[in-house]
Amino acid sequence: MAVGAGLFASCTQDNVHEPEPEVITQVVEVPAEKEPFDDSRRYEGTLTSSVPAMAAMMEPVTTADFMELRNMTDKSSGYATMVLGQFDITIPAPMNKVIGIGEMVIDSVQYAFYPNGNGMFFKDDFEVMAGRFATKGTLQGTFSADGGVTMTMDYKPGSMPFTCHSELNAVRK
Repeated sequence: MAVGAGLFASCTQDNVHEPEPEVITQVVEVPAEKEPFDDSRRYEGTLTSSVPAMAAMMEPVTTADFMELRNMTDKSSGYATMVLGQFDITIPAPMNKVIGIGEMVIDSVQYAFYPNGNGMFFKDDFEVMAGRFATKGTLQGTFSADGGVTMTMDYKPGSMPFTCHSELNAVRK
């Protein structure tokens, strides 16, 4: 009787697979995209300028002017660059002098908007070139939800011995 023996390699791979890697799903909350913020606001309106110390001899001067706030980085608050267009202050007789105040670019003007759309801005102490005059001063103002702005500025251009005062009432353009 013949006995046959066969050797077969054992195959552990046949029909047996390594376990599939477990897929873990993580829920990650993605913050909503920030609403685009208009970082440049241009206002046009009436600028009224005067020299309070000379009020008895001069009327306030009113000009059409503009103010622009640039580089506003946040929707609620931050710092902006304010640009105020050039304007003239006329001092009547006996001096008969026109003082041309050049464009002012004032950095680091602090601003804040409130949930109701109103807001405010100010700079307690600035020093800029306004045309040919080194000009020092302060400014403050308010925004209204309907697009209006008011600004009050007290400043001394160049070596002028008196403080000048300007008020801007404008609307957003």
